[in-house]
Amino acid sequence: MPKVIADQPRAVTICTPATAALMPEMWADAKRVMEQQANDMAEYGWLAPLYGEPEIEDAEKSLRPLNYGRAHNIGGLTIQLFDAGHILGAAGVVVKAGDQRAVITGDIYNLPQLSVGAAQLPPKLAREADLLVIESTYCHSRHRDRSGQIQDFVRAIEEVIDGGGRILVPAFGLGRAQEVALMMRQHLPDVPVLVDGLARSISDIYEREAHLDIFGGNVQRVDNRQRSRLMHTFHTGVVITTSGMLSGGFAVPWAQAILPDPHSALFVCGYQDEESAGRALQRLADRDDPAAPATLLLHTKAGPTTVPVAARVETYSLSAHADRDGLTEIIDELAPAHTMLVHGLGREQKKFRETLARAHGRQTVRNDLPWSGQA
Repeated sequence: MPKVIADQPRAVTICTPATAALMPEMWADAKRVMEQQANDMAEYGWLAPLYGEPEIEDAEKSLRPLNYGRAHNIGGLTIQLFDAGHILGAAGVVVKAGDQRAVITGDIYNLPQLSVGAAQLPPKLAREADLLVIESTYCHSRHRDRSGQIQDFVRAIEEVIDGGGRILVPAFGLGRAQEVALMMRQHLPDVPVLVDGLARSISDIYEREAHLDIFGGNVQRVDNRQRSRLMHTFHTGVVITTSGMLSGGFAVPWAQAILPDPHSALFVCGYQDEESAGRALQRLADRDDPAAPATLLLHTKAGPTTVPVAARVETYSLSAHADRDGLTEIIDELAPAHTMLVHGLGREQKKFRETLARAHGRQTVRNDLPWSGQA
């Protein structure tokens, strides 16, 4: 958005109040990441960051908070936001122009989480729209039972703690980190938990905007001045930090400290890009001989570093996106005239479109062709 606002200075950014509170922190973090990438790759002619501090300040000024359910007119359009679940502040939007309506979900999750509730679809406003534009991240699969995943996750943490080890949970700073911290407070309140990196400041915003108690008890922030000491003295407990794919942030030095320890563990709980260190670690965990010596390449501030992997490595599905069944339920509930799938893999979208048409009688339109309002 800072880049868009820089290119279109008269534009405004309409979002929920919670998103307006979160965005400046996220933009500032993205700026730091882009600057670091540019510095690391300068000799290869890496592109300059998309924006800097002045653009962030202008983007902040463009923010226009809009509460869920409140109609807002823009020219000949009327828009109305609804709660999409997923993360704090996530919103879908109903756009009305004359007698035509389009519903755009954005990222959506139709089941409740500890950090946010389930999506709240407005039936009178959104039902039987002319077009539904819906994400399809997991249109090809069904999530494992969430309550069972949480039980397994908690049980595995207990096993590592009982063995005298510590657990690193690399997590997305917005959403997943807060969810894991709240799981710990609810299920394992006696286990020490450290929250580090971007997850600290985002958790502060969650507490303020969603009135949640994330910190307190045994869940504590990592003080920047104490981090190096804690890496050597925090012997048992859970560390939640960014980045979720082990591609940067304080998750990297924590992984350097924890992965060589056979009594400790690293638990992956989010999507991993194929090229990420997190995905490489998952492949190591799935190797034919788990007892064979293994190493992981991490990109540290000092440069690429090979780290021995002796810790327990496991993956848990704690997705905040609707799966195949959830997407189908949303589409059936809204019963649009036409459905367009976005934010997914083309080949999986094609299969899902065919299923919607064959098994549910839904008319779908492709997202790579112009649409005139007809199938």
